[in-house]
Amino acid sequence: MGFFLLGDKKLGVAKRGRQYDLPLNKEAGTGFLILLIALMTFLGVVALAGSFALGSIAHHWSSGLENKMTIEIPAEDAKGHIRSWDDIQSLAGQAEARLKAQNFVREVKTLTRDDIQALIQPWLGDTKDFPEMPLPGLISVSFVMITPDLIAQMKTDLEQIIPNIVLDTHESWLADILKLTGALQLATLLVTLMIGITTITAIAGAVKARIAIHIKDVELLHLMGASDIYISRQFQRHAWILALQGALYGAFSGALILALIGFFSGNSGAALLPEFSINMLHVLTLACLPIAACIIAGFTAKITVLRELSLMP
Repeated sequence: MGFFLLGDKKLGVAKRGRQYDLPLNKEAGTGFLILLIALMTFLGVVALAGSFALGSIAHHWSSGLENKMTIEIPAEDAKGHIRSWDDIQSLAGQAEARLKAQNFVREVKTLTRDDIQALIQPWLGDTKDFPEMPLPGLISVSFVMITPDLIAQMKTDLEQIIPNIVLDTHESWLADILKLTGALQLATLLVTLMIGITTITAIAGAVKARIAIHIKDVELLHLMGASDIYISRQFQRHAWILALQGALYGAFSGALILALIGFFSGNSGAALLPEFSINMLHVLTLACLPIAACIIAGFTAKITVLRELSLMP
């Protein structure tokens, strides 16, 4: 079994200088444990990346529409008659002049016909071949500050020019989208938590199985004077190595999948789909997952071994 020096400095010597006194690296289930950790890491990378992407999308939407409003001049007037594009542009010019006179308005932009056609293209296709198609007028307004009272005042002023004008602050549908993204983020975080719990359970079970297999060797090490801490380090080091191998495989596979998703989403040309993107802080967080897997594996192995040894007579 080797030799023993006081203080648990060295009880046995294995290849490459590792202090192994138990043949843990020869177990048949080693490959399966590596595969399991790789799968858990892969799922963790994908789940966290999805949570980060949802957070970025929600922030982009909320910040992009903060203190902003879209004003619509309907294609039909209050009596149901179709307005010509020239009439709509004339009304838009009057509304724009009225808005620019307000001190709480930062910027006013009237969208051109080409801008509006580009907005409806995902739903109706290319409408440039139908120049007579009635389209509403749209005005984008950015405010220095906005309150419900100011909105009501502005609507009253604009209705004097355009009785059936529509003001959209985006609050209703934006709130629903933010609730949805928040719920999805919570779901992905719960999935990540379940992945962590599953990994801990699997490692603990594997360690218990190895202790049962090498129970006689463990008892012999005890008789030779090895402490519980020394024995636990044997399993802890082995768990570190397996976790590092599996986590690197899983992280690489997850990064590859995310790169493919980003590539295809960026080249799909679908305006309805948000761009899949994460920032550098998110990338660094995902890169720390293999380290986290090693820490979890080592800590779980240590606690499990010490607990099992404490139950031995």
